[in-house]
Amino acid sequence: MSSIAASLQLVPRRQYVATGTFTGHFFVYEKDAVVNGVQTYILNNVTGTYLKGAILRENGRKLIKGVNPGNSNGDLVDGTGNIYTYLVGVINTTAAANVAGFIDPNCSLFAPFNTDKPYFLDSPDEVVDVTTNPDSQAIGAPVYTRGDITTTSGNITATAGNITATAGNLVIGTGRLTVGAKVAGQTTLVAGTKAITVTGLTAVASLAFVSVVNAVPGAGNLTVSHRAVCTDDTITITALIAAGTINIADVSVVNWFVVN
Repeated sequence: MSSIAASLQLVPRRQYVATGTFTGHFFVYEKDAVVNGVQTYILNNVTGTYLKGAILRENGRKLIKGVNPGNSNGDLVDGTGNIYTYLVGVINTTAAANVAGFIDPNCSLFAPFNTDKPYFLDSPDEVVDVTTNPDSQAIGAPVYTRGDITTTSGNITATAGNITATAGNLVIGTGRLTVGAKVAGQTTLVAGTKAITVTGLTAVASLAFVSVVNAVPGAGNLTVSHRAVCTDDTITITALIAAGTINIADVSVVNWFVVN
């Protein structure tokens, strides 16, 4: 029994989950041209489209610059000339035919996945965790840390749910805050006012801000201020000559921004 156990331990268990579409980053290692009597090799793209959430399982194959032959300079290159130093062979276990190829294991498109799965489980059904969410894949562990989470050029994305700072702050340095249509927009006043539907707003908890893009107060009229007020599911912007008096000639273009 000990000899059987020892042989099973040699089977690779390391797996990766694709964090984005990796078409163009999944390769086959193939013969290329013969240069000065020497056979060269190239990394061609695996045929097909490969999407975020795929589970890739190492199959034991590796490509190493200087060990495995590459182009005429000895480099492992893909069809666009990118040079690789180390690639691992994987099987896309969520593809219908368990498609095999090579990936750069340190590419930002791949994250480590659970490595304790028995070697004989390669079915796509295995990655569904019905105890936590019967309608989706269990495609990665959560992160719990007292340290920093840092990205030098990537994004922090919540496709559902929230990004929450319970006691800290959301700090923006030299960048900017970019928001969507449910948070901000631009509109033109009609007769000095405009009501905009924004689902989720409340009179109690929501705040609204307005700024003028192009002031058109109307001949002989002076708009003292533009006011934005939130009610349930609605933001109403008005141009005021005085408190409670709307300038019906105002057709200014304004930007609005709401905070819940």
